[in-house]
Amino acid sequence: MMLLKNKFVIGTLCILLALVFSFVAVPALMGVSEGETISVLRMKQTVTTGTQLTSEMVETVSVPGNLVQNSISEQSKAVGQYAATNLYAGDYLTAEKLTATLAEQSVFSAGEAKGKKIISITLTSLASGVSGRLLPGDIVSVIAIPQSTINQTLGIEPDGTTETATSGTYIDPVLAYIEVCMVTTGDGADASVEAQPDGDTKNTLPVNVSFYATEEQALKLAELEQTGSIHLAFVARGDIVSEYVSDSVLVGTEEY
Repeated sequence: MMLLKNKFVIGTLCILLALVFSFVAVPALMGVSEGETISVLRMKQTVTTGTQLTSEMVETVSVPGNLVQNSISEQSKAVGQYAATNLYAGDYLTAEKLTATLAEQSVFSAGEAKGKKIISITLTSLASGVSGRLLPGDIVSVIAIPQSTINQTLGIEPDGTTETATSGTYIDPVLAYIEVCMVTTGDGADASVEAQPDGDTKNTLPVNVSFYATEEQALKLAELEQTGSIHLAFVARGDIVSEYVSDSVLVGTEEY
């Protein structure tokens, strides 16, 4: 009884009980056995908000099971997603740190991070935008259809007042691979097309597609918007997009 009246002994017992609770009771309540490890994804490099993750940016590591809550362990659940906040080398990936689509407020900061401009073009039909199934982050090729070709298709004779430098449908090498930034409706809202929409939702068809573009690509797109028609062809989605588009900007030149 005298021991229980000693403040030092009581304090020591409290500390021991707290340690036992931390290392035994808490892991047990969380369903994690002592010494158990799990696989989680960790960032290999620093990226800014709005960056689309690729397989080269992440690595799989083993950590104590109670170290990270809501962790992501499968690359398929992270690659192709966008950083919802700045991510730093060594950060463990969780569901809260990623988003499936770019938030509107981060689109422009993402463009700045990529060193590119954002430019929009008008779709002339549902077919010209891959039936409305394009998503932000997709890579497409821009097929240019000059006005002279459109006139020939419609049986309209040229009036001789305008000339086109290029005849026939073609893909300009500068626009062979370009990244989709946004797909929007006529009023600027995000477009959404599902094969089988449920009763509570309906498809909102795309009217405009915006791109992350270099200056040269932006000038080409602006010209095509005014002098002809544009048709898009899907190229890639997900972790292989980096094979077609590089976000790095070299001194004195541009990569795309």
